[in-house]
Amino acid sequence: MKNKNRLRRTRLQELKLNLIKRPIIASLMGIEDVYTASEHGVKTCFYLKGDIFELREILDHCKQKNLMLLVHVDLIAGIAKDSCGMEILARELGVDGILTTRGYLISAAQKMGMLAIQRTFMLDSEALRTGVDVLRSNQPDGVEILPALVFPHIGPRLSGQLPLVIAGGLVETKEQVENILQPPVAGVSTSKKELWNYVKL
Repeated sequence: MKNKNRLRRTRLQELKLNLIKRPIIASLMGIEDVYTASEHGVKTCFYLKGDIFELREILDHCKQKNLMLLVHVDLIAGIAKDSCGMEILARELGVDGILTTRGYLISAAQKMGMLAIQRTFMLDSEALRTGVDVLRSNQPDGVEILPALVFPHIGPRLSGQLPLVIAGGLVETKEQVENILQPPVAGVSTSKKELWNYVKL
């Protein structure tokens, strides 16, 4: 368990370092996207659509190019949404981490040494209040808040309340990225390939 905790802490530190210069996270919708992402110099990828067979090829490429890959386990076919599924991802495939909306998978993934990012939607003040409470209870390594365009409106209200914050969804332009990338936001996830080469100066 100690070794797995150490591995998870190392991965979290690597993710934070990746996001300092390359805060854009490529949201992958298929195998071809991972090749485009590496060509654009992306350091971190979220795999959001596909199956476990595609995942193997994507992982192989990520390892060759030294890319960090987190898998949205709720959306990828062929992955059991339980502790055994998390063990297969960690031990058999070597996945760096997961994304999920399911609180019970957070600790299961963390126990296997993987990062666990909880996805949550914050569309109004009530969702903001309840979302923060749920996230505190589940203790993920980070949170992806959707839609990203709610930042910077809610950003100041979240400052200091959550772990690593990533914003995702509906991001179309560089100007939006720069408006969103204010504390506490460390990264922006997007499937918009034109933004994947963004570098924070």
